[in-house]
Amino acid sequence: MSAAATACAPPLEPGDPLAPGYVVEEHLSRNKVLDVYEVWSAERDCPCVVKVLRPDCRGHARRVERLELEGRLLLELAHPHLVRAYEVVHDPELAVVLETLGGERLDHVITHGARRLPAVEIAELGVQLCSVVGYLHRQGWLHLDLKPTNVIVDCGIVRLFDLSLVRRPGPGKGRYGTAGWLSPEQERGDAFGAATDAFGVAAVLFAAATRRAPCPWQRAAEDDGATTPPRVRSLRRLPGPLAEVIDAGLQTDPAARPSVRDIGAACAAVAR
Repeated sequence: MSAAATACAPPLEPGDPLAPGYVVEEHLSRNKVLDVYEVWSAERDCPCVVKVLRPDCRGHARRVERLELEGRLLLELAHPHLVRAYEVVHDPELAVVLETLGGERLDHVITHGARRLPAVEIAELGVQLCSVVGYLHRQGWLHLDLKPTNVIVDCGIVRLFDLSLVRRPGPGKGRYGTAGWLSPEQERGDAFGAATDAFGVAAVLFAAATRRAPCPWQRAAEDDGATTPPRVRSLRRLPGPLAEVIDAGLQTDPAARPSVRDIGAACAAVAR
């Protein structure tokens, strides 16, 4: 198949086999790199979610490596607020098979809810998010893509379900992450550390409190000017400790931010 034809290959249709034992039920999404499907697992006799590389990306070694890493980590890691992987398939193409999660993505909860989230629910979100992010850090990994679209909420239980940008702490590499949710050091391409994910946690809590992205100026790759995020306390009346820790987590200087553990502790005090 030519490169042009591969690039234009449509997603699989319902009823198509994706891999041995997995039949497509629905194509859920497509981005620049991945297709995500709901499939039926004959072995488990239940639906699963599968991430595969788009046909035009399967020859990119780095993208193959990143999907392999995500699948391996989700098989190895175990945390109540992290999605589980069932297996990594290599035939006919690389595929990561994940559990199906109930509930709603946090971005839908934030933007389509009939009311703004109460402070106690925002605090509980922070407790659970800090729990799983802290676990990743103790395993030696940074998430680096914390945002509401990567969080599922089901009856008050938070699950983080995307590790596609996970990496070790160390030197930066360009604008690594998602525009609108980049820490200042991600935007500059500086070194990443635990404080980078502390910014990410604070950014998610800021959005949950205000229904706004914390970094609205990050819209295109050519936008390289950093602006200080707005302060949550100027946009929403929240308990003082919660507003203070969110604003502190969004500090431009990584050294000035509270740790993920400290953010979680402040949220736990409000949640109680």
